[in-house]
Amino acid sequence: MSALFISLLTLVLILISVFVVFLVLMQKSQSGGMGSAFGGGMAESAFGSDTSNVLTRATIYTTIAFFIIALILYLMYQTNASDQEIGLDVESITPIVEASSTEESAESKAE
Repeated sequence: MSALFISLLTLVLILISVFVVFLVLMQKSQSGGMGSAFGGGMAESAFGSDTSNVLTRATIYTTIAFFIIALILYLMYQTNASDQEIGLDVESITPIVEASSTEESAESKAE
């Protein structure tokens, strides 16, 4: 269940990041750079004369959502990683000291 939720939140995070990139590119800069090239004029006609306020607020809210979702994903990954077991069978592991002492006793018996 948590893996599905992590995947869903990762998808939402990717969509929000793409949306933030488009919002930043749509904003009109003071020098007119990329904002006018990527539809700064179209954004003004769509949102009216208050375009800069609408785009600025939308950028702020989506950036806050981006950071909140990224924090939630980080916490979920941490709890998921701490819940997983390493998968070692402790009984099958023999200490090195015992292995070396049994080899020495076998060599001394052979002599």
